[in-house]
Amino acid sequence: MILFPIGTLAGGTGTGTVESVLYSFFEPNKNCMSAPTHSILTTRYKDQTLLTRKVADPYLTISYEYENIFSSEYTQLEHLLNSIDEGNTPIYTIDLSKGVVPSVIVTTSTWTLGISNTRLYSATTNFKSNYIFFYNGNVWKIGTISSVSANTSVTTNVDTNNFGTMTDTQGAIVTGNNRVWIYPIYECYINPGSISSFKVSGYWPNGDSNRGSLWSGSINFSTKYKVD
Repeated sequence: MILFPIGTLAGGTGTGTVESVLYSFFEPNKNCMSAPTHSILTTRYKDQTLLTRKVADPYLTISYEYENIFSSEYTQLEHLLNSIDEGNTPIYTIDLSKGVVPSVIVTTSTWTLGISNTRLYSATTNFKSNYIFFYNGNVWKIGTISSVSANTSVTTNVDTNNFGTMTDTQGAIVTGNNRVWIYPIYECYINPGSISSFKVSGYWPNGDSNRGSLWSGSINFSTKYKVD
């Protein structure tokens, strides 16, 4: 699995690699937005009758917005996008605009989470979100969805691939500062030209490893499969 923005994942680690360079996860620091796109053609006739025709199943567009990120973070984004020819290879993307805290997470041989709205998730391959990103702001875990009980719970397999370092104990916390948020993950294509939107927007003068230009821009994604 290639996860944005850290690259190819390996079991038992909380990092990814791009061409043997190790990278860690970081969130877009300005915004994340997502919205479904419906492909509908309309034709209006002279008697004012409007006819519509569906030409494709709905897909999701996701946008990550960054403001004044360090050069090291920009270099990570640029390296990953270049390695996949930007829009040519699908990549897994977390929809960080759709995070919720489950009412409970039972971490036994599987991780089962209680949520009142399960419409984003599916155990059917290539339909909606087939993966969940568990995140407490520090460590994370990815679960493969094995079953969905409509508007009640989602059961995930976190052991087969073992992506991330969140423990069972950490994964069960749903209150307090260390509570776990969940987010849907989608297989996406990056819209070509995204990295060219980044411009130098400042300078970090401190004499540490982050010294240098600050960058701002956005990266846009479109899901590979239908979401509704």
